[in-house]
Amino acid sequence: MLSENLQIYRDTYELCKRLCLYAQNVPKHWRYGEYGRAVSMSLDALDQIYVANSNQEQRPAALTRYLQLIGGVRSRVRLSKELNYISAREVVNLMYLIDKVSRQATGWRNASHHGQSR
Repeated sequence: MLSENLQIYRDTYELCKRLCLYAQNVPKHWRYGEYGRAVSMSLDALDQIYVANSNQEQRPAALTRYLQLIGGVRSRVRLSKELNYISAREVVNLMYLIDKVSRQATGWRNASHHGQSR
């Protein structure tokens, strides 16, 4: 199955897209700093889906890395909200996607761990 057909890929792609769209309202010093890093981390997470989908042996490590990257995005989104750089509506949209992809990745990782132990 192509990675682009996976729900986790589509949701992570949407997360990347929304982060980019919301960047226009973020102050430049933050946009090119930690918020920009959140965008980069979300794009790196997208790459990890390709790795996880293409190599069963590397899947658990790729999904663990994916979850670490998404955790970094979550922290930067929270901090952006606390600094009033993004709106509450934007945070809700982003956190919904972050929670959704985190659950998907955790389930996929757990299923791949169980599949290896058989």
